[in-house]
Amino acid sequence: MRKIIHEITLQISLILILTYSKEVSGGNFQKGIDAYRKGHNSIAIREWEPLARQGHANAQYNLGVMYDKGHGVPRNKVTAIKWYKRAAEQGVTLAQYNLGVIYEKGAGVRQNYKVAVEWYTSAAQNGNANAQNNLGIMYMRGLGVPRNYKTVAKWLKRAAEQGKASAQYNLGSMYDKGMGVPQNKKAAVKWYKRAAEQGVAVAQFKLGLMHKRGQGTPKTLALAHMWWNIARKKGYTDAAINMKEIEKIMSPSQLEKAQTLALECLAKNYKGC
Repeated sequence: MRKIIHEITLQISLILILTYSKEVSGGNFQKGIDAYRKGHNSIAIREWEPLARQGHANAQYNLGVMYDKGHGVPRNKVTAIKWYKRAAEQGVTLAQYNLGVIYEKGAGVRQNYKVAVEWYTSAAQNGNANAQNNLGIMYMRGLGVPRNYKTVAKWLKRAAEQGKASAQYNLGSMYDKGMGVPQNKKAAVKWYKRAAEQGVAVAQFKLGLMHKRGQGTPKTLALAHMWWNIARKKGYTDAAINMKEIEKIMSPSQLEKAQTLALECLAKNYKGC
């Protein structure tokens, strides 16, 4: 595949709902939440730290985030990783995903693709769409695991069905090329469009190609021009080049229609174009 979307960024939103019923001595999870919402980070840490030390999984994850961001404490990646690991070992999905990112990037630890895959797998099995997408990419590139395109398609599909835009584009590319799945241009168009409707410029560009070539959808120059125009506005250089070329074979009425469609699509924020 010429281009895939691989997002290796941490999910560092705190867990701000009380989902852990066991309270232990020396701290109160809800008081920590209330303090954090008021901007009292040091108080939040004071409430969560004793809970975390006694095994409160969500408090452990939240402490990891606080040390990762440097909120209420000096930023400390090593300490953040320590708390992420404790939370991840208790099944906190966000912590598992973050450890996957950390080991894939080698951020605060020695880069280790095999360990990254292990944590991505745990998070992916728990339904984390970001982990599912990244795990698919690890199998695509053979990082920490043997390359396996069927496994790539499995994890990308799970993420795409949850609405993960990058996975929708990546899955569209799999169907477009017939990698890990039977080649199916109609399915490629379906997933490219879902990603395009979420503003993914490369998906908008690819959708333009499909309309230009009549692959998986009727050949429609106006729609090809529309999607390239939209992708161009998002800074996708190849789209601008293709627009100029297709304009040479379009009639004035087709060009006018394409421009109108683009304005309407932008007004609808790409939905239902």
